[in-house]
Amino acid sequence: MIETRAENRLRVEAIKDGARTANGGRGYRLGGLWACRLAAGLTQRQLAELMGGSQTTVRELERERRGAYVGTIRRLCEALGVAPEDLLCGGNTSREGPRR
Repeated sequence: MIETRAENRLRVEAIKDGARTANGGRGYRLGGLWACRLAAGLTQRQLAELMGGSQTTVRELERERRGAYVGTIRRLCEALGVAPEDLLCGGNTSREGPRR
């Protein structure tokens, strides 16, 4: 189905409203990152290499200790083959993720 610009804008706004922010609203918490990475069968190090970041960054994002900027979210989506809402939604806020 082809979305109109107005429908797409409403969808984006709904996602942003449901997303939790960090660092004064400049970054977004990625409650679904851990599940998306596991579903892709990647380690933190492998994902970091694919997205051009570090394993520390992936770990901190998974544990929701820091927020991701839009560019980081875009690179993660490309590396994992998921939509932004898959990363932004879901997850247990008290989950610490796997220890590595």
